[in-house]
Amino acid sequence: MIDSRLLLLIPMAVVLGLGLWRFTHFVMARRRLPYQSRTALNSPTEQAFYAAISRAVGTQVIIACKVRVADVLEVRFRKRHRRDRRWWYHFRQISAKHVDFVLCTPHGGRILLAIELDDRSHARSDRKRSDRFKDRAFASAGVPLVRFTARRQYDAETIHTKIAPHICLTTPKKDRLNDKL
Repeated sequence: MIDSRLLLLIPMAVVLGLGLWRFTHFVMARRRLPYQSRTALNSPTEQAFYAAISRAVGTQVIIACKVRVADVLEVRFRKRHRRDRRWWYHFRQISAKHVDFVLCTPHGGRILLAIELDDRSHARSDRKRSDRFKDRAFASAGVPLVRFTARRQYDAETIHTKIAPHICLTTPKKDRLNDKL
């Protein structure tokens, strides 16, 4: 009699074990998300600009890359309640947009200006509309938005000259400015 019970329990345990394994495998497979790491944060053009602007500003400012506009600007009035449609309307307009670079003070992180690199895609009508909105939003907030045409190489002295009126920069050493990437 013991043998017949044991013969019944073994297949039941195997079926239960297989069922548990399949269920766990199915649940774990559903938990894996379809993401992978990008090879680099910045495009080659952005990397070239970063190298040039680093020479242009030295250690006088912090350079942040690919910053969400909602992290630079905020909606001027407060939400009255969780479903305040007016606040959400304005927040959604800036929450999914980014600028290429933001310059901040090294102590305290006060925002000095934002930078956009305009490549060929900025000639499309939807990008022109987005650029006009960004220009208006940054002007409204009193944060300078400086635009540069995207290229393979950048001159640090030209960058320095274009951003200097917006922030207080001492002139970096001439040899560092003249290096081109």
